[in-house]
Amino acid sequence: MKKLSLLSLTLTCVLGFASCSDNATPAAENQLANAIATTKGSTNKVAGAPWVKQFEDTFDVGSSLSQWTKEQRADYNSWYCDYYSSVPTTQWRDGKQCLEIKTTKLSTYKYQSGFITSNYQYKPENNTEYMLSANIKLIAMDGGTYKSFTETYGAWPAFWSVQGNAWPTQGEIDILEGYSFAPNASRYTSNIFYGTSTGNNQLGNSAERNYPANFDINGNGGWHLYESFWKMKDNIVTVTIKVDNVTVSTYTNSGVSNLNLNNFGKHSIIFNVNVGSKDSNFIDPNKINLFTTVMMWVDDVTVYKRPI
Repeated sequence: MKKLSLLSLTLTCVLGFASCSDNATPAAENQLANAIATTKGSTNKVAGAPWVKQFEDTFDVGSSLSQWTKEQRADYNSWYCDYYSSVPTTQWRDGKQCLEIKTTKLSTYKYQSGFITSNYQYKPENNTEYMLSANIKLIAMDGGTYKSFTETYGAWPAFWSVQGNAWPTQGEIDILEGYSFAPNASRYTSNIFYGTSTGNNQLGNSAERNYPANFDINGNGGWHLYESFWKMKDNIVTVTIKVDNVTVSTYTNSGVSNLNLNNFGKHSIIFNVNVGSKDSNFIDPNKINLFTTVMMWVDDVTVYKRPI
């Protein structure tokens, strides 16, 4: 999800999502989690040598999210979504301790949601590779009943990394970015953004890449592993995006016109759920339907590094 100025509005995409059973409720879910009383000690993503862990958050319930900045502002891409610092919380979900970002409808054309940015930043040095991984589930709720994310319209969740200073001169990597368009099919893509002057993305959507056609958003109980592999080998930079260990896209300077991955700066990690768009032809504000809420659950996020 790229950062946009009013003078530079371009559409972006990347997505993955999930569904839940209709016969469960948050209360029952929390009761089950408490009964299990499982203490999560480490992330689901564990990489052996030569990978060395650089960053991790398992979002244990009660966490103050001290490794993150919780945004309080309007979304740059939408007239209809404001971010509140109180929205990102940690909750028991599906028997897991998770980051939860949920939407709330405030009025006909205004929604409240959440956006968090890691204080940790990273960028590969020459002959190193970084692996950013997160386990994520996207769901909706209608009262006490779960709905598939596919049944909603107008939700825009994202998992990405960026250097926000003088965007996009130090780059942006979209790992998971999505748009729900029920009753039509939703969109799931990766993307890259870059430019040589502030506020001017020179790539358009030329770096947008669709997820594999056989990607099953309802598989594995709705949980999916989303990853970015960012490496520099002999001063040649490559970014590879994977979902559930399947490659979605591989980016190099030669593969996208005007792209210069070598100029990317240190990136922070971002999770957010936007609603709507500034382009009513893309997301019609009169069709937005998130039921009671749309939520992003993040079980864990890690960054590993290795020499190459």
